[in-house]
Amino acid sequence: MKRVFVTGGNGFMGSQIVRALGLRGYEVVALVGADLGGENLEGTNVETRPLDLLDARSVSHALEGGEWLVHNAACYSFWEPDPRRIYRVNVEGTLNVLRAARQLGYERVVHTSTTGTLMPSLGGEIATEESLFDVRRFRGHYKSSKLIAEIAVLRAIAKGLPGVIVHPTAVFGAGDRRPTPTGSMVLHFINGIMKAYARTVLNVVDVEDVATGHVLALESGQIGHQYVLGSENLSMREIAGILSELTGLPTPKVELPPRLLLVLGRINEFIANHVTHKPPLIDVEATLHSADAMPVSSDKAIKELGYAPRSARSALARAAWWFVENGYCDERNARRIREHGALEAFVQPS
Repeated sequence: MKRVFVTGGNGFMGSQIVRALGLRGYEVVALVGADLGGENLEGTNVETRPLDLLDARSVSHALEGGEWLVHNAACYSFWEPDPRRIYRVNVEGTLNVLRAARQLGYERVVHTSTTGTLMPSLGGEIATEESLFDVRRFRGHYKSSKLIAEIAVLRAIAKGLPGVIVHPTAVFGAGDRRPTPTGSMVLHFINGIMKAYARTVLNVVDVEDVATGHVLALESGQIGHQYVLGSENLSMREIAGILSELTGLPTPKVELPPRLLLVLGRINEFIANHVTHKPPLIDVEATLHSADAMPVSSDKAIKELGYAPRSARSALARAAWWFVENGYCDERNARRIREHGALEAFVQPS
């Protein structure tokens, strides 16, 4: 079996990719960042190596001895005290990985992008791998950084890198320790912070399914091709309704239009930038994403890779239960959720 290296191997998605590869018998090396502990890799018994994406020598040294590579490490953040960090990690870090992969002769490379680089698409109603990003609505540091990195990967593929690009949608599930912007939505709901919701659509998918999709792309993805890894398209109203049914907590009654949400995002970011210096409850990029979001199709991955994601309800339930069980939920609400019983019955049926 091939020796597969995974950047960001101790992260939310990366650790699940490591586990999925291990289950299929691969020899896996997790390249780990110092900004996150090793809790997500507990019980895996895989080799770990330190990785500093911003140090080209560190990247080259960490990648020595591999045959296949999943470049999953990224700064998945819609707000940073210094936005330059997002570009340094996502763009400079990717360039360092691409150079090392070419120099070391990697036989196969899968790059983790985002459906944010496909939408809003030019005149499309459903985003797919063929969608052309409408650059007239190019906005947001995270989306910008991922699009620049994706262009670099496509150029490397054009020069001979045996690469495949995957586009996860809105990913939920266990191990979201930071948490990510998507996981924060579930966390805000179960903590009673979500008093309103955006008028938007999200394609909801479980992190374990996305991890399996990465493995399938490694094994049978066509070089130079792109694959959307998602599951079901849901409105935020539907997402809140599912969470309410599972937890017994009330559904927010107010739906916020994009323009009002953007105003609230700008106010929250101003306070974060100049007063608290902590992540805002509502950030500008999240509001821009909600305005640009559209339904997404994973048909290509399903047909060509044999990708078979579980339901969105399952993804949301597993994420909510993990937050409750790992102390992220307010004690009072955690007690209400356990007494309601529906969430535990769903994720741990007798």
